Amino acid sequence: MSFILDNSSGIAIVLALISFVSIAFEKRITSLLISLTTVLFGSFLFSYAFYKMTGFDVLDVYIKGLMIIGEGLILLVVISIVIVTQESKKKTG
Repeated sequence: MSFILDNSSGIAIVLALISFVSIAFEKRITSLLISLTTVLFGSFLFSYAFYKMTGFDVLDVYIKGLMIIGEGLILLVVISIVIVTQESKKKTG
């Protein structure tokens, strides 16, 4: 578990990069699922810190969890906008 806690920011960045690569290869559902996975990963970190941790480490994991949740929500919005623009281009052209 310490590996996940120590490298949570890197894991979130890798998930975001995979999401953008999958949208580049036109795998829309996969990119949406990966962004939802990012939100769930942040929620997992937040709830793990709430139930299992004590001391000042809790604040660090809380902040990381909230940042990862925010990143996942931003990914959802960006990917939704990209999908809508791709669909509108298909209909016009």
